[in-house]
Amino acid sequence: MNFLRNRLVLSCSLILYTLLLTAALLYFRFPAEKLKLSCQLRLEQLLSVNHCTIGQLSYHFPFSMVANEIQFSSRTGEGGQLVTVDQAILTPALTSPKSRFLVTLNACGGKHDFALILNRTENEFTLKDIRLRDLDLAQLPFLRQATAREITGSLEGSGTYHGIRKNGKYETDGQGTITLSKGSFGLLYPILSLKNIDLQSFQADISLQGDDLKFSNGTFSGQELKGDFSGILGLKTGLATSSLAFQGKLDPLPPLLKKSKHAKNMVNQLKKQRNQTGLPFRLNGVVQKPSFRFSP
Repeated sequence: MNFLRNRLVLSCSLILYTLLLTAALLYFRFPAEKLKLSCQLRLEQLLSVNHCTIGQLSYHFPFSMVANEIQFSSRTGEGGQLVTVDQAILTPALTSPKSRFLVTLNACGGKHDFALILNRTENEFTLKDIRLRDLDLAQLPFLRQATAREITGSLEGSGTYHGIRKNGKYETDGQGTITLSKGSFGLLYPILSLKNIDLQSFQADISLQGDDLKFSNGTFSGQELKGDFSGILGLKTGLATSSLAFQGKLDPLPPLLKKSKHAKNMVNQLKKQRNQTGLPFRLNGVVQKPSFRFSP
């Protein structure tokens, strides 16, 4: 019994010594500049951006890597800064330190995290258990550039994302849910006399397959409107020229009906024709120049 106990103590001591030695070597010989250049290049490839810069890369005891001020700019011609990540913390899993990592991001006013799983043999990666918290849409420059209008709100979400490199290009897929609170966006042309739409809540299930981002079970509500929707955002080109194919139903609420005779007349007409108050609609065109119409 004493022999087994002594052997267990020795084994634990050796493991602890190895971990501490590894941590010490990482601290004193951490190749920050070389690793920073390598990370910038890899992020550019994975995210298809023209330029990525990391302000500072450092080691954090015992085994984490911390990157500060990560900035991305686009290669699609939409121009300018895409997004800034204030801080990213990469921590390897002790059971699989070369292939599994926990990633925590501080960006756009919120804190977000996911598990990163790498399969270098198959040139494959997976982002698992993605969680977005309090992401401020107003802090996404690329969204304002692509839509040519102000979009605000606090976004939360969860899901998974997967990519595999084939013929020099990553093929991706994913799925998840998103919710938006206290949202607002301007309209290019008034809809039911509204120049912008304020949302108290917005939620949808999303799935990505290739270049198509599909929305299903979508609902939204505000003080003047509520409704439901589904559709596809085609991402084959840059976001500004991504195609829209959405349909749904708008329900004008009493505050809007009181101030808009146009909305009130449309609702009354539908009541007579279809015995319903919802206004069916379609949204087509592209993100920067959408085409909205009420469908018969």
